[in-house]
This record gives sequence, C-alpha cells and structure tokens, in this order.
Amino acid sequence: MEETQIVIDVRASHLSESMQCKLNTLWGKPNEIENFTVFRAPCNIRQSKRNLFEPFVVSIGPFHRGNTSVRAMEEKKWRFLRDFLSRGDHINLDLCISEMKLLEERTRRCYSETVALDSDGFVEMMLLDGCFVLEYFLKWYEGNSNSVFEVGWNCAFILSDLLLLENQIPFFVVEKLCQIGVKQEDRISFVNHLVRILARGPTNESISPNLPPDKIHHLVHLCHHCSVPNPGKPVVLSSKSFNLTRMVRPSRIKYLLLGFLVWVLTRRFPGSSSRSLSLTFPNSTMKRSVMVIPCATELQDAGMKFRPKINPRHMLDISFDHGVLEIPRLTITNDTKPLFVNLVAFEQCKLGEMQAHLTSFASFLDSLVNTQKDVIILQQCGIVENCLSSEEELTNFFNQVSEGAVLMEDHFLAELFTEVNRYCESNWNRQRAKLIRDYFGSPWAAISLIAALVLLVLTCVQSFFAVYAYYIPPS
Repeated sequence: MEETQIVIDVRASHLSESMQCKLNTLWGKPNEIENFTVFRAPCNIRQSKRNLFEPFVVSIGPFHRGNTSVRAMEEKKWRFLRDFLSRGDHINLDLCISEMKLLEERTRRCYSETVALDSDGFVEMMLLDGCFVLEYFLKWYEGNSNSVFEVGWNCAFILSDLLLLENQIPFFVVEKLCQIGVKQEDRISFVNHLVRILARGPTNESISPNLPPDKIHHLVHLCHHCSVPNPGKPVVLSSKSFNLTRMVRPSRIKYLLLGFLVWVLTRRFPGSSSRSLSLTFPNSTMKRSVMVIPCATELQDAGMKFRPKINPRHMLDISFDHGVLEIPRLTITNDTKPLFVNLVAFEQCKLGEMQAHLTSFASFLDSLVNTQKDVIILQQCGIVENCLSSEEELTNFFNQVSEGAVLMEDHFLAELFTEVNRYCESNWNRQRAKLIRDYFGSPWAAISLIAALVLLVLTCVQSFFAVYAYYIPPS
C-alpha cells in the first residue's frame, strides 16, 4: 500500500513539474488582461479557403516559419539585414539586437499562441523579419527597384504575403528599426509612401497618413485603415426619406388598371397568355431582412437597375434611390482575393473592438451573386471587372469571401438591405418590370403593345357610339 502511494506521489510530482514548466513559458503577470494583436484566422473562416491565408514566398513571424514553400527567401532576409546595417555608421548589429531584446516580451505577448523559440531564436526572427519588411518598402520608396525585384517572379507575391493576417510582426518592431535606420526628416515622407502603397481602391479622404504608430498593430491593420474607411450609413433615398410612405404606397387601383391592361393584351394576343402576369397584393406583415438581399438576377426581375458609382468617395460608397443601386467599380484579381479575405478575417478577430464594415460589404456581394448569371449581370453593368480565369471562379470567390463570418444586425448596410427588400416585396414594381420586359423588350413587342392599345381605344369609341345611338337615336 505504501509503495503504491509512493508511485502515485512520484507521478504527481512529475506532472506538477511538467505543468509548472508550461506555466513558466507564459509571458505576463497573473490576472493581467492579454492583448493579442496577431492571430490565426478563425477556423470557421479558414476552413474553406486555407490557401488564402498561407504565404507563397516569404514568412513573417512564427506561424509559418519553416514552411517548405518559404525557405528560399530566408537567404534574402539576411541580405536585407546586411543592406539595413550598411545605411549608416551609427547602425550596428549589437545595437539592433539590444533594441529587439528590450521588445522581446512585448512582442511575444502580441501573438495569440505561445511561440516555441528560445530568446535568441525569437530575437533573431524579430530582427530578420522586421528588417525585411522595412527594407522592402524603403527600397520601393527610394526607387531601388533592381534590388527589390531581383528575386524574379517571386516578387509578384511578396506584397501579397506581407498582407496576410497570419504572416505578421508587430508594427512597433518595424517602427523601432525605422527609428534606427531612417533619418527623422525622411520618416514622414516614408510613412506617406507606405500609406499610398497599402491604400487600395478609390481614394479615402478620411485617411490621415500621420498615423500614431502605437495605434497600429501590424501591416494588415494599417492596410485596413487605409483601404476600409468609416463610412457611417450608406446613402439610401426612399419614400421614407420624405415622409411620403403612405402617399406613394402602391394602391389597389394601380393593380386593377395593370390587371385590366394585361387582360386586354392576353385576349387580343392569345399566344402571349403563357407570359401573363399573376397579381398578388403585398403582404405588409412580411419581415424585411437586414442580413440578406436577393441576388442580382432577382433584383433585376423586380425592376431594379445597377449602375457604377460615379466619383465614389471610397470603396463602400453604395447608394440606393428609386430602384437604382449604385456601387463603386470593383476589380477582382488574383491579388485582390487574399487581401479581401484576410481583411474580413481581421475584422472578425477584432469583433467588439472595431466595426466590421468590410464584412458587411462582403455579405452584400455574397447576396448579390449566387450563380454565374449574377456575375454576368454585374459585369454588363460595368460594376465588376473580372480579371480571374472565369466567371465560375469569380462566383465561387464571392460566395466564399464572407463564409463563416459573423454579421451583426446593426451593420452599416442594414438600412440599405431593408430598403432593397422593401422594393423587391412590392408587387407593383415586379409587375411593372415584367410588363416592360415582356412587352417593351423588343421593337416588335412594343409595336404589338401600341397596336393593342390603339385597338382598345377604337373598341371603346365604337362601344360608346353604339350605346349613344341606342339611347339617343339619330333624328
């Protein structure tokens, strides 16, 4: 019995030592709130598009360090470190290592996972990766393109890899190296250059290039700030805006007149009976969703028109007015796909701390596009420029970009979603659109309609005179 107790005590002691070693690897003090800034993409977003979160050429930070596909660039990092150290006599390796040592604990605590590197290995990673990021943009800023692009075809993927959520190093590491290697009078100009590189799409007037570095977590955060503005509520001009909702609500008289016209057409042109309109009255109790809207094909069937936004203020400058949906032009390339997905994933990691405007925009695009036919409609309207291999690939991208993302009911496009759904629920809009499509879709159909209306008028006149002659016979 005593021997069994001793064995149990020994096992418990080993377990205690093992657990204590793991506790000792944790940074920070007990009960201290962790403030992670570098995450892996959430599993619900990552599972269907894993390849859009993994670097092809260069790894930054610990998450993808050592992957087979990025090993070739490790030598390039050492060359960039050599170039950084040669920028001035005041820069030396010992100084850089000392500064990185001072930032080691703070840097470790930025990652959402414990980094299995000893102190020297971690500091070496910080210095190599930080210098690579800084030198890459410095060479671009200085116009030293030969040095930046000497790696050949791989360079097409470098900037894309630097903007992956899981491929980041804290921005304060790059900032510290910038303070060491860049003259103070050149820093503002360099930061402005960096902002211009990271700003994608239409110019965002709300962007201030003089960003406080302590507010920026990493390059993805900076890119989000530059590319995704804080647009507030989109422009939605509807009858509600003028307090005339009840005055302009479609009445039953409109439906009766429309129904009478359709009845005449189908009677005069029996062959068109197969496309006759069925009239139903709108259900005012139908709940209008703020989370989804019909696809582009259904919206077009409901009489809605799509137009590219002229001089948009930013990429989220969407407006809806009297059945016209205006959207800024959107170009989708192979570089756009990972950037778009990673920015959405970044918003999902920071839910509660920042507004997920790009997630709302991604859900908007996902709702608009269900099939390749929807993509073709947006292309024909000049809203989407597809630089991918096919409409099918673009359709799959739109369907996957917001997959797994959480969209709050008070998202910034909620009011627009409500107005679009209200417009589509109106049977008057649908019947009018179907009438125009069926009877004004071609010149011959329009001529047939005009002929039918003329015949209707003549028939009414003939009937009137027949009745008039019956009650008041000619003398």
